[in-house]
Amino acid sequence: MHFVIYLPAGFYAAIASSVVEILQAVNMVNESEVFTFEFVSKHSQAISRSAISFNARKKPSKKADVLILLTGAGAQAVPETLLLEKEARQAAPLIKAAQQQGAIIAATCGAPFLLAANGVLDGKRATISWWLKGEVQQRFPAVRWEPSRIMVKQDRIYTSGGGFAGLELITSLLTDLGYAKELKRVRRIMVLPPAREFQSPYEIPATEVIGSFEKQLTKLLKDNMDTLSLDFLSGQLGMSSRTLSRKFREELNTSPGKWIQEKRMEIAKKLLGETKLSISEICYRVGYEDLASFSRLFSHTTGMAPGEFRRETGR
Repeated sequence: MHFVIYLPAGFYAAIASSVVEILQAVNMVNESEVFTFEFVSKHSQAISRSAISFNARKKPSKKADVLILLTGAGAQAVPETLLLEKEARQAAPLIKAAQQQGAIIAATCGAPFLLAANGVLDGKRATISWWLKGEVQQRFPAVRWEPSRIMVKQDRIYTSGGGFAGLELITSLLTDLGYAKELKRVRRIMVLPPAREFQSPYEIPATEVIGSFEKQLTKLLKDNMDTLSLDFLSGQLGMSSRTLSRKFREELNTSPGKWIQEKRMEIAKKLLGETKLSISEICYRVGYEDLASFSRLFSHTTGMAPGEFRRETGR
């Protein structure tokens, strides 16, 4: 099988190397060249973020059985979406050719954005790097996003989350292709980490620049989680509930209730990961009175129960 690996400007060398080294290791264990690969890029010398260069072709030399899309975007959603839009246009002919050839298509980190922008994911389940989840849910509502998951497969399309979630993608793909036995040996040889299911334990607060309105709201979070409500916010900001709701829609593209819920979950994750407070105490601290309701909402939001989330983050 022939793998074509797309390298945009500023890609992560470690991810590209890991993918091909796993392919080569399977070849070694299998004692035959079951996989071939080549890099494709806009330039013959594709330069990674760490200035490591990879020899690449401008077009695939032969039919792709598998197309793997990497991305050059980093974890800053606002400025990096402009880069992703450019990458989506550049990768469009490659994606179209892979579809016409019936190739498996796999995208990791921010690269599911490229597939979504080209309509490939419409109506399908997919994941993406956690820091892009709000952006893609707004831009591509036709996609059934599951951003808490590390890896999602539907039909012949594989998507995975940020950074080294690409390991889950390539190992899942090779298992599905019938190389589970070889992969078991490769995991031992390369000391690959156990497969993970969720990326929600790795989320940190978004790093994008926020506007003055959200800065005002964020200041009100401290010491007020248990009383946070639409009436509380409107009173503190000196505006009616209707005006505040309209401002939320105009500036944050959400409702006050949804924003409050997201912030409560964000703080709950932080407390679970960074403190030894009991789950019951965290529940009350972020404004919920019923532990069962809090646990259901937390599981729905992150894909994991609070206790499971805490174990994953090492507390």
